[in-house]
Amino acid sequence: MTPYYFGMALNLSSLYMIAGLGAAVSIKSGALNLGGEGQIYLGGFTTALILVKLAELPVPLAMMLSLITAFLASGFLALLSALLQHYRKADFLFTSYIASAATIPFIDGLISGPFRSHSNNLLATPFIEQKFRFPSILKPSSLNPSIFLALLLCCGFFFLLYRTAWGRKLCIYGISPRFAEFSTYNIKRLSFSAAIISGGMHGLCGALAICGTYFTCHQGFYSGMGWNAFSASLIAYSNPLFIIPSSLFMGFITTFSNKYALYHNFGFDMDSLIQALILLLISFPIFKKRG
Repeated sequence: MTPYYFGMALNLSSLYMIAGLGAAVSIKSGALNLGGEGQIYLGGFTTALILVKLAELPVPLAMMLSLITAFLASGFLALLSALLQHYRKADFLFTSYIASAATIPFIDGLISGPFRSHSNNLLATPFIEQKFRFPSILKPSSLNPSIFLALLLCCGFFFLLYRTAWGRKLCIYGISPRFAEFSTYNIKRLSFSAAIISGGMHGLCGALAICGTYFTCHQGFYSGMGWNAFSASLIAYSNPLFIIPSSLFMGFITTFSNKYALYHNFGFDMDSLIQALILLLISFPIFKKRG
């Protein structure tokens, strides 16, 4: 195992942790967020756009503005599904997936059109300046300090879900909405806040991917990231602490399956095949918790 592939696997795992936390919140609320890929893409696009257009701002201010905007933009995208669920009785799972499916080609059009970089042949935004890029801590891989942020967020979300009144109410609401309603919980506040946090964490994942890994928002950078993070959350039973090892598992599996495909000229998308197999195994009753 070379330092490059080891660092790449850890870096990918850190992104899965952050997006996986967003998936975990949605699962705990009883509303599956299947729009992770579009939300990651939106977060990455807004981050790249802000850091390019506002490059003259001080680094701390520009970084804070870009990360907050990415969180809120993707959070609002998920919030739309929650609003449709409460006011139009629409299925959150379905609308989140449709919103993501509509967002991806829209951003593709923006990247290939008015926001495309003309300095190279990539279908991508211009590269962000060096001062906005996270430094590598295991060269030549793209492993960067965001892995420490991911670990801290996993610990923080464990406290949020299991040690706060909001988290306990959210878990109860996800298990039994009717009981939560009879207990006079503010259902709308729980649902809307969970949707914003779920979408926002996916957007933050996209933002950190731009700042630490890709340094530009190119078409397809999100591919597989949202679904693998969702798989990691399912494997961990949506426990934020268990998301750490499950994300490491998914990160190393993805990295080394792609390495195998590259070195052996494998014609299929190994990442997608393994992802589909893991989701299939998770869906079998034998792998589910026995009550």
